[in-house]
Amino acid sequence: MKYYDQHLHTFLSFDSNEQFENYLTHQPEFFVATDHFDLENAGTGFKDDIPDYHILAEKLAALQEQSPTKFLRGIELGVVPGQEQRILDYLATHPYDLKLLSIHQNKQFDYMDDRVLTMDKFRVAKTYFDQMLAVVENFPDGHILTHFEYGLRRFDFTAKELEEHFEKELTAIFKKVIERELAFEVNAKSFGRYKNAHLYRYGIPLYQSLGGKLFTLGSDAHVAEDYRLLFREMSQLLKEFDVNQLVVFQGNERYFTELP
Repeated sequence: MKYYDQHLHTFLSFDSNEQFENYLTHQPEFFVATDHFDLENAGTGFKDDIPDYHILAEKLAALQEQSPTKFLRGIELGVVPGQEQRILDYLATHPYDLKLLSIHQNKQFDYMDDRVLTMDKFRVAKTYFDQMLAVVENFPDGHILTHFEYGLRRFDFTAKELEEHFEKELTAIFKKVIERELAFEVNAKSFGRYKNAHLYRYGIPLYQSLGGKLFTLGSDAHVAEDYRLLFREMSQLLKEFDVNQLVVFQGNERYFTELP
């Protein structure tokens, strides 16, 4: 099995219009879209953004009849403390093969909103990491912790600032991630568009020093041309830290693959 993209979006996400078929021009052996699930989403006027499961099931069934690609069901769960039971109730009747665990917003603001630019960057980061810790401690589902630096993207943080101000919080987060056998994602949007590769160069060895071994790459594509975005470059980053395998999740099973 070759490694395939485990983080991408389609028209079933509130922030994408992409069609499944356009991704399939890349002829992947496996394909999984991870569309956004965010309750009371501050980024869209506090609406519940839930991908239409019926449409997903129909779409994948139709595509499976036409394509040799093997299709999986995925979702990106944006979690805010206090929402855990509502999300678990939904998942109990809507099974997925891959569940990404993300922190996007806190029911007051999305961490990418312009509003954060009027705030102290260290206070925003503290709020973000405290929320992440609460989620990995109290929300029991998921396979991959995505873009660990999402809440820092609107600011210029250095690796030294992370070490000096937030190593305690990140150590607690990573310990829980390792205990739960979640994977650590290297995210292409973080790596490229938001120029945060230096934060991964800090985060990866910290995670490894605590015993972390599970890594994934995710393009976070919202358009098909970004499928497997920067996978070669992110693989080179992982090789700097002697990482030679990635993990893919398919329900209760996981498989190790070589770096792309």
